[in-house]
Amino acid sequence: MTSNLDRTTVATRLSVWPTLPPRVYTHPPSKMLPFPLSEDNCRLFSRARHGLWHGVKSLGLQVGDRILVPAYHHGSEVEALIRAGLECHFYEPRGSLEPDEDELESLLDERTRALYLIHYFGIPQHVDRWRAWSDRRGLLLIEDAAMGFLASWGGRPVGTLGELAIFCLYKSFALPDGGALFMSVAGPHPTSKRGLGFASVAIRHSSWLAQRSTVVARLHARLSNDREPAPGRDFGLGDPNTPPTLATLRLLPRVTDPAAAERRRHNYHFLAEALEGLVRPLFPAIPEGASPAAFPILTVTGHPIQSRLRRRGILAARFWEAPHPILPDRFERSRSLRARVLGLPVHQELRLQDLERIAASVRAILRGPP
Repeated sequence: MTSNLDRTTVATRLSVWPTLPPRVYTHPPSKMLPFPLSEDNCRLFSRARHGLWHGVKSLGLQVGDRILVPAYHHGSEVEALIRAGLECHFYEPRGSLEPDEDELESLLDERTRALYLIHYFGIPQHVDRWRAWSDRRGLLLIEDAAMGFLASWGGRPVGTLGELAIFCLYKSFALPDGGALFMSVAGPHPTSKRGLGFASVAIRHSSWLAQRSTVVARLHARLSNDREPAPGRDFGLGDPNTPPTLATLRLLPRVTDPAAAERRRHNYHFLAEALEGLVRPLFPAIPEGASPAAFPILTVTGHPIQSRLRRRGILAARFWEAPHPILPDRFERSRSLRARVLGLPVHQELRLQDLERIAASVRAILRGPP
C-alpha cells in the first residue's frame, strides 16, 4: 500500500551529484588550483580510467603482473587494469572498507606488484598504514580518489603517498568530464582530439535549476523518464588518449573551490544527526579531512526506499550495483554492499531547506508503511 505522502509530487529535484550554478561565470579564475591540478606531474584526461591505464604503464608494470584490487569497486578501474595487461587479485573490504592484512598476505606471490586502495565516497582510508605495508613488501601503492578530490588524510591531500593517484573531477564539481592522474613520475599527455562539451554544461546548469524551479524540475523528470541507469553499463575504457573537453578546461579554474569539502562535511554531519537512530551510516564518523561524495547508508535489501525517494524528487544513488564480470562470486560482503548501500545527497550546492527535506523524506519513508 502506498502512503499519501508517497503520492505527493515534490516540485524540485535533488540529485546526489553536484550541480553547476550560473554564478560560476562571475567567479574570477583561480591562479592556484587544488592538489593535484597545479602539480608538474598531473595529467588531465576525459576520464580517470584513462589516466589509470596510462599510469600503470608509466610506472613500469608489465603484462602479467598482479595487483591487489578491492572486490567492492565500480568496474571501470578493473577494466582499465586488465586492458593494460594486469591480473587483478581481489580482496574483501572489511570494517570501514579498509583491507584486511591477513587476507592481503594470503594473496601475495612473486608476481604481485601493487596494492590498489579506494578512498570510498570521499572518505580517506588510513593511507599511511597502507603506504608502510606496501613498502615492507616492495609493492607500489595506487590511490583511487575518484570520489575523493579535495579530501585529505593527516593534513596531506589524498594521492600524495601513492606512486599513482586518480581523481574524477566531475564527481566533485559539475563539469562535463575530467579525470586527473598524479604520479611520482611524469606521465604522457592525451593526444586525441578535444571535444567541446558545451551541451553538457547546459544540462548541468539545468540540474541546478531543477533544484530550485518547479518548471525545470518537471521538464527534467519528463526527459529522464525517472529511469535509473543500467548497472554495469559504464565499464568501458574508451579511447584512453581522450583529453578533457574545452568546456571543462574553461570552467575548472572557476568551480574548483576548496571550501566545497567543508560544506560537504557539514551536510554529512547534518544528515547524520537528523537521521540518528533511524538509519545505519556506512561511515558513522568521518575524519576531519573527508570530502564526502554522498551520505551512504545501509538499507534493508529489497526495501523500495530509493524509488520512493525518487518519487519525492530526491535522486539518491545505488553505487556500483554490478561488479566487473571477472569478479568471482565468493565475495559476499561486497555483494551485500552493492545491494544495500544507498547514497543520499550532500554536495556543496544543497541549501538548508534541501537537507531538511531529504531528512524528512527518509524519516517519513522508514517510519511509514513498508
